[in-house]
Amino acid sequence: MTLIPDELAEIELWAKRVSPLSGTYFRSVEYRFMNPDEVLNGRGTQLYGNRFAKVGTRAVYLADSDRAASNEVLTRKKRLGGKAQITLENLELVPRQRKM
Repeated sequence: MTLIPDELAEIELWAKRVSPLSGTYFRSVEYRFMNPDEVLNGRGTQLYGNRFAKVGTRAVYLADSDRAASNEVLTRKKRLGGKAQITLENLELVPRQRKM
């Protein structure tokens, strides 16, 4: 993508106004990125790109509501042909301890 000078100037102005997020945000991720160490590191987008970021760009998408994050899940499910993303077959279940 090539940006014209006016677009670059707008991006620079926007970047100067950003500040750290605070509050509660929601995130929808694919099963392979559910590890707490991975969920906010942007590695998935860096490796595979996304609709707003090209491959090589680290990005983390957050939603300001549960509803918005849920819509991400539904969109991903449609992209996968309606298949469930999490099934008993792909979960690592912790064996229950037996009572003696």
